Amino acid sequence: MPLEMGNGAAYVRFQGLVFQGATGSSTTNIYADGNSHDMEFSSCEVTGSQRQGFFSEPTTRSIQILNCNIHDNGGSGPVHLDHNIYMEGTGHVIANCRIANAPNGSDVQIYPSSDHVIVTENTIVGAGLDGIILGSDGAGTTSNLTLVNNVVAFNGRNGISTYWGGTMGTGNLATKNVVWGNTSGQLVGNGITYSANIVSDPRFVNRAAGDLHVQAGSPAIDVAQIEFALPDDLDGAGRPQGAGPDIGTYER
Repeated sequence: MPLEMGNGAAYVRFQGLVFQGATGSSTTNIYADGNSHDMEFSSCEVTGSQRQGFFSEPTTRSIQILNCNIHDNGGSGPVHLDHNIYMEGTGHVIANCRIANAPNGSDVQIYPSSDHVIVTENTIVGAGLDGIILGSDGAGTTSNLTLVNNVVAFNGRNGISTYWGGTMGTGNLATKNVVWGNTSGQLVGNGITYSANIVSDPRFVNRAAGDLHVQAGSPAIDVAQIEFALPDDLDGAGRPQGAGPDIGTYER
C-alpha cells in the first residue's frame, strides 16, 4: 500500500499528494491503524487501488479528509467489500471532497465501529452500491454520525442507507443533503434520523463527462446548513457566492 500510518503516527498533514495503484488481495491506498490520530489529508487525489481507497481502523481518531478527489477505487475484490472510503474510528471528518465511482462497493462506508464522525459538503456519485452506508456488526456500532450538506446521487443501490448486523447505533443524523437518482432508494433504513433532506435532481453540468458542478436552478444552491460549510469549495471559490452556501463540493 502507498501509505500506512500506525502506532505513534500523529499531528501530520499530507497535502497535494497522489495516492494510487495499491495492489493485492487486501489492500488500500491509505491505511490508518493502531493509535494513529490527528492527521489531515488535504487537496489529495486517491485513486486506482485494487480494493479500498482509504481505510481506517476503529482505534484511530481525529483524521480529516479535506478537499480531496477520491475516485475509481476497488473492482478487484468481492462485491460489497471495495469502497472509496472505508472509515472506522472516532472524531473523523470527511469534507469538501469529490467521491466517485467505486464499482464494487460504496463511495463511503462508515462501519462497523465509529463515533462522532462528520461527513459534510461532499459530492458523492457513481458507486456500484450505496453513496453512503453506515452500520454495525458484532464488534461495534456507528453512533453520533452527522451527514450534512452532501449531494448523493446516481449510485447503483441507495443514496444513504443503514445496515445493522449488530447493535443499532444512536444519535445518527442525515440533514440538508440532496439525494437523487440512486437506483434502489434515496434515504433508506433505520437507526438514523432523516430531516430536511432534498429529494431532487442536483442538475450537474455534465455528469457523463465528470463535471459535477451544478447548474442554475439546482436545489443545492444557497441552502446548505451554514455551520457545516467550509469557507472555500473544492475549486477554491469562497462560500457563499449567493444568499447562502451551496450543498455539495462546488459553490456556484
